[in-house]
Amino acid sequence: KPISRRMGSSSVDGENKDGQQQRGCALILGGGGTARAAAYAAAKLGLDRIYYNRTPSKAEELANTFGGDVASDLEDGLGSLLDEKNGEIKVVISTLPAAAEFELPAWMLDGSSSRSTKPIIFDVNYKPYNTKLLLQAEKAGCAVVRGSEMLWEQGVSQFELWTGRTAPYKVMK
Repeated sequence: KPISRRMGSSSVDGENKDGQQQRGCALILGGGGTARAAAYAAAKLGLDRIYYNRTPSKAEELANTFGGDVASDLEDGLGSLLDEKNGEIKVVISTLPAAAEFELPAWMLDGSSSRSTKPIIFDVNYKPYNTKLLLQAEKAGCAVVRGSEMLWEQGVSQFELWTGRTAPYKVMK
């Protein structure tokens, strides 16, 4: 199933545990070119965008270009933004280098918070296959999407564009 369908706009909005309507949010980690692509995709899926980067000016640039908010940190700062918009993290898209060995705060993955009920974790890195973030997410029972899947989807699309034929999905995978 294509990545965009798994992140799907059909589940963008939902209800929290108190029955209140919540807005689906994408938390985008990083501030480079891949984060720009992630912001564009999240906007197309109808997700509110929240950016976090160690260099706040890069996160601000993304918010100014694609809309959304900047979290000053992933604890109180992110929590305040989610409270303001009555939002819930539906997907985390990490464009951080694997060498950053980044992990999310536990509250985002344990499913006990109305701000985040086991989001999909999408790490764009394809090497290594398992990043610290993906291992943390799998241990918490979150659905994960690896960068290798993104690479495969790109290859399928390129094949079809270049040849004008339907890609042989099973052979390519």
